[in-house]
Amino acid sequence: MKSFFENFFGRKREPPEIQNPAGRKYRNVQARVEPKFYKTGDVIGRKYEINRVLGQGGFGVVYLAFNRVTESACALKTIRDELLTDGAGLEAFKKEALLWVNLDRHPFILPARWVEKVYSRLFVEMDYVAPDARGRVNLADHLDYAGCPLETAQSLKWAVQFCVGMEHIQGCGIEFHGDIKPTNILITQDGTLKISDFGLAQAAEAAWVAGRVKPASAWRRDEETIGFSLVERDGKLRCGTPGYMPPEVYRGEQADVRSDIYSFGLVLWQMAAGSPVPPFWVPYQGNLEDYLRGIYKRQMTCRLPRVGGFLRSVIERCLRPKPAERFGSFAELRAELEPILERTTGKKLESPQVGEKTAGFWIHKGSSLANLGRQEAAMKCLDRALAIDPRNLIAWSNKGTVLIQLGRLAEAISCFDKVLTIDPRDAIAWNEKGRALAKLNRGEEAISCHDQALAINQRDHLAWNNKGHALAGLLGRFEDGISCYDQALAIESQDAVAWYNKGATLAQLKRHEEAIGCYDRALALDPENAFAWNNKGTTLTQLKRHEEAIGCYDRALAVDPRDTFAWTNKGIELHALGRREEAISCYCSALAIDQRHTLAWLNKAYSEDALGRKREAAVSYRKFIELAPPQYSHHIARARQRVVELESRSRAR
Repeated sequence: MKSFFENFFGRKREPPEIQNPAGRKYRNVQARVEPKFYKTGDVIGRKYEINRVLGQGGFGVVYLAFNRVTESACALKTIRDELLTDGAGLEAFKKEALLWVNLDRHPFILPARWVEKVYSRLFVEMDYVAPDARGRVNLADHLDYAGCPLETAQSLKWAVQFCVGMEHIQGCGIEFHGDIKPTNILITQDGTLKISDFGLAQAAEAAWVAGRVKPASAWRRDEETIGFSLVERDGKLRCGTPGYMPPEVYRGEQADVRSDIYSFGLVLWQMAAGSPVPPFWVPYQGNLEDYLRGIYKRQMTCRLPRVGGFLRSVIERCLRPKPAERFGSFAELRAELEPILERTTGKKLESPQVGEKTAGFWIHKGSSLANLGRQEAAMKCLDRALAIDPRNLIAWSNKGTVLIQLGRLAEAISCFDKVLTIDPRDAIAWNEKGRALAKLNRGEEAISCHDQALAINQRDHLAWNNKGHALAGLLGRFEDGISCYDQALAIESQDAVAWYNKGATLAQLKRHEEAIGCYDRALALDPENAFAWNNKGTTLTQLKRHEEAIGCYDRALAVDPRDTFAWTNKGIELHALGRREEAISCYCSALAIDQRHTLAWLNKAYSEDALGRKREAAVSYRKFIELAPPQYSHHIARARQRVVELESRSRAR
C-alpha cells in the first residue's frame, strides 16, 4: 500500500547540479520526447499508458490514458507540441493548470486530479468521463443524439447544476470561464453535469499579450464547427468559440461573469430548441473574420428564434445584447431556474455534499503546486496534511523536497530524518537526503545516503545519477562518477539527465568527442535543454570548432533568450573568429540582462581593447575588477595591469 501512495502522490526528485571546469553551474533538466501526438501504447513517465487521443483544442491535447499506479482510466491533458518551445505558451498552460489545481473538488466540476512534470512537459491528469451506452459524453453529444428539444425537466436539472458549479468556481477566485459551450459541459453516465476547461481563455490571452501566440493560431476547424479561436482586431484580442462569443467580447471589451451568462443562454436555447448549433449561427465560408462578423451582426440585429416551454423568458434575458440587462450572476440565474424546476418536477435539486479534505487531498494539491513552481503555496498544503496526520511519511518527504527547491537545506534534511526514523528502508528519503547534503557540499555523507538508497533498490537510476554527481561534481572522482552514470543508463537508456551528466564529466576529463556524443544523446531526447546546448558549445570550443559552437549557443538562446552565459559564450566565439563588433553586441545583450555578469565585462573589455577602443576597454576592465570574485585572481591581476597600461598611454598622448 505504501508504494502505491509514494507513486500516486508523486514524490519527485529534482536532478542534481554539475559544474564544468570554467565554474559555470548547469542544472540538469528532465528529458522530453517530441512526437506530434503520443501513440497508442506509449508510456509516459512509466505511469501513464496512452490509449488514444480524445480531443485537441487551442492549447492542449487530451489523451485517454491508463494510470498504472492507481489502475484507473484518466484523461491526460498536455500542451500542443507547436507551443511547447514557446515560453509564453508554456506559462499560459501552467496558468490554466494552476486554476484547476486551486479549485476544490466539487460534484459539478471536472477536477484536476494531479499535475506532473514528465520529460520537461506538464501533464494535467483529470477524471475520465466515459461515454454512456449511446456514446454520449458531453452535452453536444446529447443534442446530436436527441435531434429534438431535450426534456424540460432534464434541461432544468442540468441548468441548475451548471449554475451551482459556476458559483463554486467564482467562490474559488475564478471570475469567469470564457469558453462555455456544449462540448465543455460533460455529462456522466448517471446524468451528472460537470464543467470542464477552465482558464483556457485567460491562458490564451496571457500568451497573446506576451507576444508569442499569433491571432488565429489557436483555432481549429472540424467539419461544420469552429473551435476555440484567437482573433485580433484593432489591437484587441477576441478569444472564445465562434457562435458562443458574446457581443462585447467580439468588440474587444473585457469579459466578465455576464459574458459567461450570455454564452450559457445560447446553450439553454440549444437545449430548448434541440439544436446542435447556437441560434445566431451562420455558415462558414473560409474566412474567420467574416464568420465572426456575421455572427455578431445577427446577435445585435436578429430576433432570437422562438422556443416553447418555461425557459423562454430566462433565455431571452440571458441573451440581451447589453451586459447590464442580463442576469448579474449565476446565483441570480439559479434563483430564477429553481422555482421552475420545482414546479415542473415537484422536486428541488439537493445541495451537493463536498467531501472532507483529508491529508491525501492536501498532499495531492501541494505536490501539484510544487510541480507548477508554487513552492510556498505547496508548503502550506503539506503543513495542513501534517496537521491532520503528523506521521504521514509522504507529506514529510514531499515537504523535504520542496524545501530543497527553496534552498532551505537544513530543514529539508530534518524532514527526511523524520521519515527515516519511522521507516529506515525508505529509499526515496535516503536519496533526497543525499541530494540535500550534496547541495551543502557534504559529498561523502551524500554518497553514503545514495548507497543506502541503492541497497534498498539497486535499480533506482536516479540514485545512481545522484551518486555520480556527488562523486564527480563534489569529490573529483570522475571515473567513478562515469561508472555511476553508466549504471543509470543501463537501467534507463532514455534518461537524458544521465547522458547530460556523463557528457559534462567526460568534458572535465578532456574527452571532448565522447562528451559531444553524450550531449547529442541528451539533446535527441530533450531538444530544448539549453544547458546541454551550452555545454556542447563549450566543448566544441575546446576543439576549435567555433562555427559549430556558435550554432549551439544560438539553439540555447532560442530556448532561453535571457541566458547570459549563452550570450557571453557566443561573444567569445565571435571574438575568436575576428568578429569583434558582433562579439561586443553579444556581451551587451548579456549585460542588459545581468549588469553584474563578470565574464561579460571581461570579454567585452578584450574585444574593445582589440578594436583600439582604449577608454571603453578601461571602463569594462574596471567593472570586471569591481565585480570579480577571488577565484578570478589571475584575471583580476591581468586586468589591473592592462588598465595601468591603457591609462599611461592615454597620458603619454
